[in-house]
Amino acid sequence: MAAHLLAARPPVTARLERLVQQLDDSSGPSYDARAELIGIGSEAVPALVDGLPSLGGFGQLTAIAVFEEMGDPRCGSALIGLLGSDHPTVREWAAMALASLETDGATGPLHRAHRACLEHATPPD
Repeated sequence: MAAHLLAARPPVTARLERLVQQLDDSSGPSYDARAELIGIGSEAVPALVDGLPSLGGFGQLTAIAVFEEMGDPRCGSALIGLLGSDHPTVREWAAMALASLETDGATGPLHRAHRACLEHATPPD
């Protein structure tokens, strides 16, 4: 049955999911995947948003760079979610991306993230 479900996915969706997962590979494929996702443009945003939680820190940082390059407002909720990451660099990059994309609804989460940095004595960059 699982093979049937995989076969039912459109090839474009499977390709986008593969590219998103490659963002985690720091040995080289992530750079090619990043460029390809940026080239695809806004069509890739839903796959990026959906795949973001499965990525490690490196992949999340690469995804943030893709989000910024695309400038698509649908990335906002995913970036807000990254403000709670265990990785300080992911939190920092997500905050900077939210600011550069002027994401609606980001002010409150950014203030909470800043307070969390202060409470945990994590120096904001």
